[in-house]
Amino acid sequence: MAADGTTDLTITRSPTLRDLFNPAGELNGQLMHNGDFESLEAVLDHYNSIETRGNNNLDGRLCRGGGQQLNMTEGEKLAVIAFLKTLSGNDVYENEKWSDPFSE
Repeated sequence: MAADGTTDLTITRSPTLRDLFNPAGELNGQLMHNGDFESLEAVLDHYNSIETRGNNNLDGRLCRGGGQQLNMTEGEKLAVIAFLKTLSGNDVYENEKWSDPFSE
């Protein structure tokens, strides 16, 4: 829904963050809605220093206060990337221990 109450047909839905990386630890493809970024580091750097002033294409939540930046440290960026790598693999689909949440 657009700010004026009409339907916004330009918004795209974000895909899942699961399986961004294959079991070998390699990125499964390019990132962002148009494939412009080839690494998570590039995506985080983009949002860490995004210019919001005068950019009418940004979601309003990125523009609070006239300019929103993540201000992430290198350690925080590495921690986010390490976490996202844990969302990869087939263990959750194939390992029997995940099949019944009520068994020990």
